[in-house]
Amino acid sequence: MDIESLKWIGFFLLVALLPSIMWAAWLSRRARGSPGFASMLAMFIWGAVFAVIIAIVLEILAPGFSPWEVGTPLFFMVVFVAPLAEEFAKPLGLRIVEGEITRIRDGILLGATAGLGFAATENLLYGQAALAGGDWTAYWVTVVLRGFAACALHAAATAMTGRGYAMAKVGGRTILVVIPFFMLAVAMHALYNYLAIQGSILAFMGAMLLALGAIVYTGRAVE
Repeated sequence: MDIESLKWIGFFLLVALLPSIMWAAWLSRRARGSPGFASMLAMFIWGAVFAVIIAIVLEILAPGFSPWEVGTPLFFMVVFVAPLAEEFAKPLGLRIVEGEITRIRDGILLGATAGLGFAATENLLYGQAALAGGDWTAYWVTVVLRGFAACALHAAATAMTGRGYAMAKVGGRTILVVIPFFMLAVAMHALYNYLAIQGSILAFMGAMLLALGAIVYTGRAVE
């Protein structure tokens, strides 16, 4: 591989990773006594690599069980399958770092970090898809909007499940306490996806406001 190719790879990785890193740094600064860097890095890698693989496998398997008509696969995949698969896969990594979860805010922050890792990989893949035809405008619109909204949404949704997981661990409660938080994470994700595919300015603004409100709430929750 020549130097020029390596430069382009580095460029695309930087563009994909930077928004997630910035969101993670913002959340970490707001948290008082946040978990160690190693545990946050582990959750970021989990989200960026392993959660993506698990979600893709689940999403590939899902169409065989779809109750929807043949003419509506996109809606079913985007609004139902993707939120369920992704919000299931991202917080699984919390088992790896559960020793670092000593407060509720630890679960929130580590869950959010996994979500940001997942979003970084999505940013890379969606950016490359937008650039497939050589359209740099489409590329920049995609990565900028996703860097703001999709990163915020992924972080906030997985933070919700992280809260439930921390409540189970710190409070000594049954793991079943995670279920309502997981379902809320799925609902947030599903609503965001639904608004994002509507194609109207009003729906688009709704998706942006949902993502912004969710990340602001998450930032307050880790204080």
